[in-house]
Amino acid sequence: MIEKLNGTTETVDFTLATGIRLYHNTSAEDFPLHWHVPGEIICPIQNTYNVTVAGEILYLKPHDVLFIGSGELHCITAPNKGERYILNFSTVMFEQFHELSLFFATLHPFKLLRYQEHPEFNDRLLNVITQMESEYFGLTPFRDCELSSLMLHFFAIMGRQLYQKTPHENVSSLRQKEQQERFSIVCNYINVHCTENLSLDKLAGEAGFSKYHFARLFKEMTGTTCHNYLLGRRLLYAKSLLADISLPITEVAMRSGFNSLATFNRIFKSQIGCTPSEFRKLGFGYGTSQE
Repeated sequence: MIEKLNGTTETVDFTLATGIRLYHNTSAEDFPLHWHVPGEIICPIQNTYNVTVAGEILYLKPHDVLFIGSGELHCITAPNKGERYILNFSTVMFEQFHELSLFFATLHPFKLLRYQEHPEFNDRLLNVITQMESEYFGLTPFRDCELSSLMLHFFAIMGRQLYQKTPHENVSSLRQKEQQERFSIVCNYINVHCTENLSLDKLAGEAGFSKYHFARLFKEMTGTTCHNYLLGRRLLYAKSLLADISLPITEVAMRSGFNSLATFNRIFKSQIGCTPSEFRKLGFGYGTSQE
């Protein structure tokens, strides 16, 4: 199923539809450790499916839904018999919607939605995927439009379920919506300008908050600190640069927004689990004479 794999780096070709690739997979093939820029959704239909992502082994049962964030290393172990949906989508295409930019940030490195916990909710998501399958392999006019619409519907169902508030929370829906929109704009700004020198003061100004209020709200809205979110985007960009073996590691570090090679190596090691050099060797199988 992995059509273009160079070491651990998969290039996803959206050949049948713009920004979406869907498989109704019945293969017993295992998939080695790999990563790709598009996000991924996995939903078993029959039998289990084991996925290791961010160093954690996840045992997926039928109708569980797994969301894997952009750029996350993962591998898959398949049973001898089984059936599941595997869907890749362009995060760039859907991050133009401000709410989704913020939403994707809250789902890293992954989000596993267990069927046994919310069966009706998971069935709704699976129903959307089956509709997408019909469109994806059909020859109807405006297929891409319908697929994009269904993908957005999938995210809307998922987002509303995960963001729904308990009755005792005393926050107006209007104020909450306004804050979500403002932080979505900030996340988009970080995504575009992550290689630049972005201070907390500057980002707080973009959102219209004091830096202390901004830092607290950012953690509440995304589940991570602004600093860690920025690092995540820089590391994702650095991974893409490491695929070009003609670039010295030092240049990759500078282009990715890190102010020193030592800092880059330390953060990459702590967040990814290996050094940039080791990551490049893992991906391409030969030395790094350009370091």
